[in-house]
Amino acid sequence: MTGFLAALLILIQPQTRPAVDSARVARETVARFYAWYVPAAQRAGADMRALHDSRWHFSPALVSALRADSAATDANPGEIVGLDMDPFLNAQDPCDRYAPTAVRRDGATFLVDVVGSGGCASHREPDVTVRVAFRGTTPVFVNFLYPKPANDDLLGVLKQLASDRAKNPHH
Repeated sequence: MTGFLAALLILIQPQTRPAVDSARVARETVARFYAWYVPAAQRAGADMRALHDSRWHFSPALVSALRADSAATDANPGEIVGLDMDPFLNAQDPCDRYAPTAVRRDGATFLVDVVGSGGCASHREPDVTVRVAFRGTTPVFVNFLYPKPANDDLLGVLKQLASDRAKNPHH
């Protein structure tokens, strides 16, 4: 009976899992993404390939908005009706490398600043800040914030472009 009670106590004890260092995981995930993405960005359609690659997790809202923008762009060749820059680099002429420089908690998410270097003007301010949430222990990219020139963010820009297209349905 004593063995049974000991086993029962073990079973009903709260199971503790090692804490995940979410800030470190967010930073490392962003670093791996940019190490993969920057070489891929040399070819057209890299942003859509990133959405389909199972290594990278994007929020459903981000995937949906990027797919809608891509479809509108494909349907209107020769016209700018969607993004006219790389959504993950915040650039038309990207740097050679991009790396995270800082990470900070923002509510339930983490903001990971990313700075480009090499082949571009030297700078210290982030080119883009990646907002990372966690679904369980899986890091998910939920938005990309653009600190310059206009303090925009990818979801906001995509929403505005969709609104502009809706106002001018000929595009």
